[in-house]
Amino acid sequence: MSTETLHSHDHGTSPFARRPILTGIAVGIGSLLPHAFLPAQASLGFAAVLIALIAGIYFGFAVVNGSPRDQFVEFNMSGAFAIAGLLGLLYWPVLLPLAYFGHAGWDLAHHNRWRLPLVAIPQWYVPWCVIIDVIVGTGLLIIWRGDGLL
Repeated sequence: MSTETLHSHDHGTSPFARRPILTGIAVGIGSLLPHAFLPAQASLGFAAVLIALIAGIYFGFAVVNGSPRDQFVEFNMSGAFAIAGLLGLLYWPVLLPLAYFGHAGWDLAHHNRWRLPLVAIPQWYVPWCVIIDVIVGTGLLIIWRGDGLL
């Protein structure tokens, strides 16, 4: 798929692509909601797995659309977020919400207004994922503070 195709305004049939803000809010709340009911350790584990999964999506974009360099960068960044998730789970719970905020920054880096040499992703994906990351990161800070995890 060419970069032009990835950044075109044709959003296809995906509701996520057609309504990235609305669906980002829905997915963000849906991803956060289980934390309100899970025991503390399960909530930490779920947050750690989810940040690794979210970060791994960019590696998928690189495998499909990127160069070997793009694949190397995205694989290593996915690994860094997975390590942050593991460290947050085992030692510093506050690292997990911070990882979500960090991932929002990684999303914005792919928006490419700065002409960074990163893998091309669909234009709608950036705001969609930023919204999810910010909702989950903020929600975890609030929920875990109330639960005494932070």
